[in-house]
Amino acid sequence: MLPILFTVTAALYASVGLGGGSTYIALMVLIEMSVQDVPITALLCNLCVVSINLLRYKGTPFPYRVLIPLLCTSVPMAYLGGRTTVAPEVFQLILGSVLIVSGIAMGRREDQQSITTTMTTTHSLIIGSILGGLAGLVGIGGGIFLIPILHFYNIGSPAQIGRIASGFIWFNSVSGLMGQHNKLTVFGTSDDVWFLLIAVMFGALLGTQLHLRVLSAKHLKRVSMILIIGVGCRLLWQSCLHLSKF
Repeated sequence: MLPILFTVTAALYASVGLGGGSTYIALMVLIEMSVQDVPITALLCNLCVVSINLLRYKGTPFPYRVLIPLLCTSVPMAYLGGRTTVAPEVFQLILGSVLIVSGIAMGRREDQQSITTTMTTTHSLIIGSILGGLAGLVGIGGGIFLIPILHFYNIGSPAQIGRIASGFIWFNSVSGLMGQHNKLTVFGTSDDVWFLLIAVMFGALLGTQLHLRVLSAKHLKRVSMILIIGVGCRLLWQSCLHLSKF
């Protein structure tokens, strides 16, 4: 069932410009996959999904001026975060809390459409460092944190924000993998991971079609908000169950 769930997850997240790392992690934790394999597998799946996202956007204007300042600090922080060892309970607590806050922020965006706030270079550097560190720490690309922030700053259309998030996820996933590599004495994953990578690539192809041809901007935001809050609640609940045993 896991490849099927990964396919569905990749399709839904790709439709809003995300990689789906948070849900992959939740699913792998649920089936009690090796703690060593979880972040590595999630980051590899992220890379597959967002690579397809970026290829689908080929030939369209890409907002490099927004992305590059974010990457200047997020990439090194993602590497440092990837090298950091975190207890599973703390990992779930941090990720779940941040996802819920991000989902709520995205849901409130419609009430703030008249507010125009400039995203300065200083803002980008600070945001990039914080999100990069969190991304590397929990083993995801960080785009799920970035999207609501870009909506708050009114950077552009949902499609443009999706492109920025895809680029952000790609580079942070590579950096996070490098951090994971240097943290472990043996770097590797099980043979089953290849089935999961194929599954997410198929799902990403389906998801980008939904993004470009079916879903409206309003629906894109709604799908993203539901996914973010749902995953956050699930992880937070799992964390509370673990912590209550101590």
